[in-house]
Amino acid sequence: MLSRRAFTRTDLLVIIAVTAIMAGLVWIAVTSFKGSMRRAGCESNCRQLMCAVSLYTGDFQGFFPPNPDDGNSIPGYNWCSGRAGIGQEHEFNHDILRDPKRSLLMAYLNGKVALFHCPADRRTGKYQGRDPALLGRSIAAARTYSMNQAVGTIDPGFDATGQAGKPAIIHRGVPNLSVNGAYLNNLGNHRRNSPWCTYGKTSEINALKPALLWVLIDEDSKGLADAAFAFEMEGADTPWGGPMWIEASGTYHNGGCGFAYADGHSEVHRWLSSSRKIAGRRTFITKPQDMKDWAWVKQRTSARAQ
Repeated sequence: MLSRRAFTRTDLLVIIAVTAIMAGLVWIAVTSFKGSMRRAGCESNCRQLMCAVSLYTGDFQGFFPPNPDDGNSIPGYNWCSGRAGIGQEHEFNHDILRDPKRSLLMAYLNGKVALFHCPADRRTGKYQGRDPALLGRSIAAARTYSMNQAVGTIDPGFDATGQAGKPAIIHRGVPNLSVNGAYLNNLGNHRRNSPWCTYGKTSEINALKPALLWVLIDEDSKGLADAAFAFEMEGADTPWGGPMWIEASGTYHNGGCGFAYADGHSEVHRWLSSSRKIAGRRTFITKPQDMKDWAWVKQRTSARAQ
């Protein structure tokens, strides 16, 4: 008679172990694929937004769209209106982005509000707008991207009365002045080209080449509010203690961040320090790798005016 070997506990453990290994490999492959797709989606969104910026500058004698750093929703005075940070009124409200008078790039985006949101930004919440078809539904966050505070235009009214991060007393006139880039000097009172360059027109990009000047960035959701990203250019030789992230760049892409540049290209840059960036006044950068990340952004944000 043929001998029959019983199915042992060891056989079961071997099968379980092999199955677990195979499941782990599949999970890694699926996760990697999803990450690659989100990265590609972010780069595509950035390129399309920069295409819209390019079309805008072509229609407005080379002037960049308004970037006043006050979150205003006044028609004609913001490239991207509203406040989309955690808990704010437009975090899950795409309506203001869809209005081409209040978000001036929308005229070149065919109503594609999803382009303002990085696919790797996983925030979801209940819709905050007035569209009956969306009431009560859970949707993705409205916006992830912000514009370099050294890039864009402001109007004479804001130039005379506005402060970074606060509503202007008044917006008036044509937005044909370069932004002031308030925090470029680490103090919140920087004025255009004194001493750091600000870029109101494409023709003003001289000290940095367009391929090295970033215009759009993935901003960390904890600091995301208005659509201007503040960066402090002063380093360790300053009397207040050293460089810091006044606003935090994103780490959505496996410790990386999406950037779009003035020449139209985009990339996901992998940080040397993959931990979440910590932002805030007097929160100085202490980790060497994080310091190198800050220096990398500094080289691509602005340059000293000649």
